[in-house]
Amino acid sequence: MTRRVKVLIAAVIGLALGAAAGWLVRSDNLPFFIALGALAGLWSGLAWARVLRLRVLAVIGLLALALLAVVFTPRTPIQAPAPLPSAAASPTPWPDGLTADQAATLVSLRKVDEYPLYTMRYASMVRSGDFSRRAQSQTTEVVTTNTAWACSLFAALGDAKNRLFGRNFDWRYSPALLLFTNRPAAGSYASVSLVDLAYFGFGDQVRDLTALPLAERSALLDAPAWPFDGMNEAGVAVGMAAVPQADERRDPGKPAIGSLGVMREILDHAGNVDEAVAILQGYNITWEGGPPLHYLVADRSGRAALVEFRRGEIIVLVNDDPWHAATNFMRSAVAGDGAGQCPRYDALVRRLADTGGALDSRSALDLLRAVAQTDSTQWSVVYGLSTGQVEVVMGRNLNQTHTFKLSAEGATSR
Repeated sequence: MTRRVKVLIAAVIGLALGAAAGWLVRSDNLPFFIALGALAGLWSGLAWARVLRLRVLAVIGLLALALLAVVFTPRTPIQAPAPLPSAAASPTPWPDGLTADQAATLVSLRKVDEYPLYTMRYASMVRSGDFSRRAQSQTTEVVTTNTAWACSLFAALGDAKNRLFGRNFDWRYSPALLLFTNRPAAGSYASVSLVDLAYFGFGDQVRDLTALPLAERSALLDAPAWPFDGMNEAGVAVGMAAVPQADERRDPGKPAIGSLGVMREILDHAGNVDEAVAILQGYNITWEGGPPLHYLVADRSGRAALVEFRRGEIIVLVNDDPWHAATNFMRSAVAGDGAGQCPRYDALVRRLADTGGALDSRSALDLLRAVAQTDSTQWSVVYGLSTGQVEVVMGRNLNQTHTFKLSAEGATSR
């Protein structure tokens, strides 16, 4: 029998024994056992045929075993955050007087950051009028005692495949809810928005709302009426910033709406910047219970507008460049390009001009960090107008970025 035949026979026998061993122990890594058996057979065959000395074979065998261990060791996949629970209808009646949709909404509450940040998926658009009135009175107390406004907003529109809307929300301590809402009606849009939970009366319990019974979470059913910024599935984003110089418009032919309620209308019904501006023009926006505001809106087509209220008029400042920005001064009240009015505004415009308005999400978060305030930035968020991606950082902790996705089919997390 030739040496080659001896080596071949031994290798085949080893391969068969390895496969048998893997099958007998019901291993999930059967290829490892087959390769190990083949290696052992080959090693034995070489020794049998006296092709190589035993010491050389031993070294080769050890190196081959190490290589097999690296190649066939199972990898642990990187796990994304669990998706939000489905808000499908549940059996009724529910305890605590909740409807099926209300219960499904409250059950979907998840805590994703210790600041804290929660996520919740809204299963219906029913509103609680009593809670709205109570929350409005709380807003008056909180807002009117704080004049340290320092919000920063921008739209980076230079990259057609990755247009972004970024915002820092600066205030006193503000635990947050990232709220996903499905389409409230035909022709409307699913959306995602950030809600300041400081106004909802939870007190110290806000640290862990998931520990509360469903009935004690019920204030969250009014969360859709309280968006502080957000984006819908059409790629329209909106955010606001306080500007004490703004005026209320009083047109007797227009209905009144709250300063946050009009943002909900935009998220639900605006398919582009023009439609968002039309919604803002269609109401008398009241500042009761909060500071006067201006609004920055942008869409995935690359258009943006800053909408301000001055001397009884609505002023719409559209973007001439592939970016837009806003902080806490009335852009329409100053001459020129607004330079020198606010260091944060200058920093935003300088960076956007240098990049031609083209930023990736990391660069956008870095820009928000550059204009963040040490003692007041509560959250930083970047909305992907082109992609539906949402990235949230709580309390300036850039080491902990939470990423979510808003799809055309509705709201999901990842």
